[in-house]
Amino acid sequence: MHSSQGAIVFCIQRLSDQGWVGIAENLNLLEARAKATLLSQEHGAAFRVVSDDQSDMQFLCRNGVILVDLSEPADLAAALEGQPSVLMEDISWKILAEAN
Repeated sequence: MHSSQGAIVFCIQRLSDQGWVGIAENLNLLEARAKATLLSQEHGAAFRVVSDDQSDMQFLCRNGVILVDLSEPADLAAALEGQPSVLMEDISWKILAEAN
């Protein structure tokens, strides 16, 4: 989850028939969010940004529309303690199902 410099790194995943597939990795959060949104618009698909160890989802978009943005957590104290802001599988599948 941390790069050699100690910064948290993220990866972008695309939703496919086989589940979430990695598209890009070793990105900072702002870069990952911007690329995921652009890819979502270009491909008309769902993309998410997760921590490099895939323990925490930060961002989810579909067809260029932001469905979840947890890059600024509501519970700052929990985030500072390193607690995941959301379980990625639980919420991402539910939101995408409701969007259909």
